[in-house]
Amino acid sequence: MDRRNFITKVGAAAGVGAVAIVTSAQANSCKEKNNEPPLSSVAKNALPPEFMVDEVTGEISQTPGQRTAFQRCFGCFDNCGLRVRVDEKTDKILRLSGNPYCENNSGAPLALDVPVKEAFRGLTGDAGLANRATTCGRGTAATDAVDDERRITQVLKRAGKRGEGKWQTIPYEQALKEIVEGGDLFGEGEVAGLREIRQLDKEAAPGQPEFGSAANHLCTTYLSEHAPRSDFYTRFMYSSWGTRNVGKKSAYCGAQQRLGLALSAVDPLQGAWHAHPDFKEAEYAIFLGTSPGNSGNSLNSLGRQLADARVDNKLKYISVDPLLRTTPSANSGGEWVPIKPGRDTPFLFALMRFIFENNWINTSHLATPNASAAKAKGELHHTNASHLVVIDPSSSRHGKFLRGSDLGMTTDKPVVIDSQTGKLADAETVRDGELFVDTMIDDKNGKSIKVKSSLSILKEEALRTSLADYAAATGISEKKLKQIAKDFTSHGRRSSVMLSTASSSADGFVTGWLTGLLNTLIGSHHAKGGAAYGHGFHKGSKGDRYELSKIADGFAKKELGVSASREGKYELSTEYKTKLANNQPPYPAKSPWMQIAPVGHAGEMLTSHANKDPYRFRAFFSWRNNVTYGNSGLNQKVIASLKDPQQLGLSVGIDCHINETVGLCDYIIPDLSAHEEYAADRMWGSEMKGFSAGAPVVTPRTVKDKQGRHICMERFLIDIALMLQLPGFGKNAIKAKDGRMVDLFTLEDWSARYLANTAMMCKKLPPVTKEDMQWSGAERAMQPLNDKLPAEERAAVAAVLSRGGYYEGEPRYAGDFQNGHKGRCLRLYNEAVTDYIHAYSGQPYPGIPTYRPNHFWNGDSWEKHWSQDEFPLLFSSYKPALRSPYSVAFKRTAEFSPTNYVYMHVDTARQFGLASGDKVRVTSPSGMHTDGELQTDEGVVKGAISIGYGFGHTRGFGGDDRIIDGKLISGIKDRATGTSINPMLPTDPTRSGASLLLDYWTGCTARHGVSVKVTKLS
Repeated sequence: MDRRNFITKVGAAAGVGAVAIVTSAQANSCKEKNNEPPLSSVAKNALPPEFMVDEVTGEISQTPGQRTAFQRCFGCFDNCGLRVRVDEKTDKILRLSGNPYCENNSGAPLALDVPVKEAFRGLTGDAGLANRATTCGRGTAATDAVDDERRITQVLKRAGKRGEGKWQTIPYEQALKEIVEGGDLFGEGEVAGLREIRQLDKEAAPGQPEFGSAANHLCTTYLSEHAPRSDFYTRFMYSSWGTRNVGKKSAYCGAQQRLGLALSAVDPLQGAWHAHPDFKEAEYAIFLGTSPGNSGNSLNSLGRQLADARVDNKLKYISVDPLLRTTPSANSGGEWVPIKPGRDTPFLFALMRFIFENNWINTSHLATPNASAAKAKGELHHTNASHLVVIDPSSSRHGKFLRGSDLGMTTDKPVVIDSQTGKLADAETVRDGELFVDTMIDDKNGKSIKVKSSLSILKEEALRTSLADYAAATGISEKKLKQIAKDFTSHGRRSSVMLSTASSSADGFVTGWLTGLLNTLIGSHHAKGGAAYGHGFHKGSKGDRYELSKIADGFAKKELGVSASREGKYELSTEYKTKLANNQPPYPAKSPWMQIAPVGHAGEMLTSHANKDPYRFRAFFSWRNNVTYGNSGLNQKVIASLKDPQQLGLSVGIDCHINETVGLCDYIIPDLSAHEEYAADRMWGSEMKGFSAGAPVVTPRTVKDKQGRHICMERFLIDIALMLQLPGFGKNAIKAKDGRMVDLFTLEDWSARYLANTAMMCKKLPPVTKEDMQWSGAERAMQPLNDKLPAEERAAVAAVLSRGGYYEGEPRYAGDFQNGHKGRCLRLYNEAVTDYIHAYSGQPYPGIPTYRPNHFWNGDSWEKHWSQDEFPLLFSSYKPALRSPYSVAFKRTAEFSPTNYVYMHVDTARQFGLASGDKVRVTSPSGMHTDGELQTDEGVVKGAISIGYGFGHTRGFGGDDRIIDGKLISGIKDRATGTSINPMLPTDPTRSGASLLLDYWTGCTARHGVSVKVTKLS
């Protein structure tokens, strides 16, 4: 490698902020030879070496008084691997580094069959440069997670009004009894306990049976990014307790984009996709609403991959974003293209329009109508681009595929026009279908009907709006749009477009859908150098050694009714049926119904509670979730309803910290930190089949119960289940594959079986040795699990924990495609979407994405209700590279990323009489505001502002004052810095009562592109 290339690679990787620790025993000998002082005298805070290597024999040994163990990282939701160094005397974490077996931590991950001792030897000396396993700044900051000075380790009960910040410590058993049995718990009157609330024989919403039993009066939110523990939590809530109101963050964290992307390959409700470029062979990439590694994929992994791709395959890429996040260095191949916030959909349609106009599509790929033809051509996927769709509003088949049965054929398969014969044919029988069809045909009854091919319908929609209008909407010139379209299509399949949560506008679902379709048009899905999708991971609840996902005598989700957020078909509701019976128009519905993509919208559940529509909750549980901080636009009516004991009788937070949501609860049950729990989780951005895993590396800090067991979420829910005699817990609670019934009394009972299910699905685990167990910390990790598993399962779990997970080193490619993927039908037109009807308009959703500028639930445009003169700027937010919403609790995070700013272009600031350093107020059309400090530069699109997410914790994580047992604990100033954006964001003025601004298609939360004004504070 020449010097220029070396500098380019190192410079690109430097932005990752990775930290690697490589140590050896050479320090003493160096002192003798060079007369240098010992390291401890030069750097008094220096740690002892991680390992020691004899420079003569090369023998490696562990440093006395330390132990090393594997764990999965939780500095963010990417779940990379970690190796953790612990001081055995103090039981404190010394340092976090990368797992050399894990792809997300190492550019050249070691094979699983490399012994652990040898893997660690490979991290020392010259070999350490090639094998270095790192973690990013988010990961290293999590060193502080266990012993944070504001961590909650005792059981707390509020000692004042809700949200007042006054608490008293109480015994765990007292809290458990009060939560289950209720009573006059706060001197405010009787509070119903869980025993009274779970009324299976009563309706949650009397007269509306679709909303299920009164057990649904328990609403709960949870952390959905930790599979073993979240699966336990949802098993309790859904299957054992029987509530449908189980909310999570997905609906306000980008679910609409991933669900939309998936529509290019699957039907609704059949999964979410998340793409990134296949950096190994990629030549061109579009990053929409992000820049490489900033969100959605491992910063640690993508930083390295991007550096290599810039040099090895001369990758060119653009970041289409309102904010310039990472400055592209000279000759780096990167370019920033500023775009107006919330205008991602017209940008993608502009590219599509120009691509269609120039016929820059992969014709052979698109014309392949079935799997057999794909195989014959050497293709992985086929498409429905040539499938014919009935276009006749008067027909009951309008919007559906033309099928053989419509023409009197014996088949019911979709029909195409065979490009060889020009005749109608079963799509499964031809090699190539005609791509652009717009014609009339006669059906079996002789009726003339209009049909169009899927690709023709999509092309027609793209061409419906002029390129000039797309350019005006995005703020990107026509010339630039044409150049991007040309560049995107000039690299064959070695090109792709990906997006992130920054594209969360009222048409974010369409934005995601379009990214998938653009990748389809050039044939880049799973292609070498094209759009890559992680293999996913083995999920323990799906394994067959133990039946974890089902409970005998428990509930299936379909038995629980519709959630309070109305995730179901409006046409099955009592409201709809009553209107029909009374000869009233059934549309619009009173409130939104989420039909296409039920995502467990915690914010919308709480909005329903505040509006008492269809009912109010009687109890609320929050486990490691912060919906009142994280959900944009969750207004004061919702907060007030959570604070008021008359509107919500019982509220319980289960967490390590008092966050904004937990601070509104009656009780706080302390929980485990990320380094005190068993883990087996998928990794964002990993292309290897596998998962990161770990076990408790230190003793839990939480208080113990009278039996000497540490309190945590699982302990709490198990005890509730036993007190209420709920199914699925206690003696003989879980069925094993061999017919045995095993108990579920402890966290370890669950963790052992979950890990066994996971490990037994791993087909290429190496045999684990005693030496592996000692060097990896697996020996200690297995002690609580050994007596719960038979020998075969015990060995498999030990092998997984000894490598910190499972990373299957399959060949990267199979021919021209990425390895390990099954062929599927890529959908240019998604017929299944047309089965859903919008609950306001009463019209079916179209089978293709449509361009319709941002609009409210009732169809009105944003501009109709929001004055552009009064609110002239467009808002966007972003995720800082080294901060997550909860990592403010890590001391190092405040050092890496101390605060945020209101970013604005210098010309825009000048236009409004503002200057860098001004204290400003940002106000939305709902009248809500947030204050911050203005920073101006040229790295923001004109006419907009951008504010980083994860700051302004004035009511949580120790940034606020609190009183515990009468003692004032002052807030830590560094944790309350910056601007919190979500409380400022607007609601939907076309809805009554408390409301959220929603994606028109999915009901997910919208935030980008909303109108705001910025004024200077005196």
